[in-house]
Amino acid sequence: MEINSTAQFAADPQTVAAMMLDPQWWQDVYRRIGATASNITTEPDGISMDLALPAPDQVKKLVGETMAARQSLRWEPAAADGSRKGTLTITPNGMPAKAIGHADLAVGGPGSIVTYIGEFTMSIPIIGRKLEKAAGPHITQALEVQQAAGNDYLAAHSA
Repeated sequence: MEINSTAQFAADPQTVAAMMLDPQWWQDVYRRIGATASNITTEPDGISMDLALPAPDQVKKLVGETMAARQSLRWEPAAADGSRKGTLTITPNGMPAKAIGHADLAVGGPGSIVTYIGEFTMSIPIIGRKLEKAAGPHITQALEVQQAAGNDYLAAHSA
């Protein structure tokens, strides 16, 4: 399943990059969709964390009520204008599945635009595509909620 999500923030790319490396922001993003983030590790070029999300009905037989995953966001060095390119991966635990995509942080819109383009795949014979379609919207929801969480974060941190 294709992943394509865009958010626009009223801040320069350096500020948005700092937000996207802040564990508190990620905890808020996942709290907004009923999930939790833990074991968060930050590095100068990225952040990784363990996630616990409510499992979609279609995969509960495989994983139970909660789906655990590992997320990693890694950025390349910033360009002169602060823009960056990176990679986002989400790997569910105990399932032959993976979301991998390109992250692009650029000057634009009201200040910065973050775009994710990638693919979510499940390698389960016969039912893999059906499960991708069921789980894919949950990944998209987590990306789309970044807009509201980012707006709130930037408003709280600009004062």
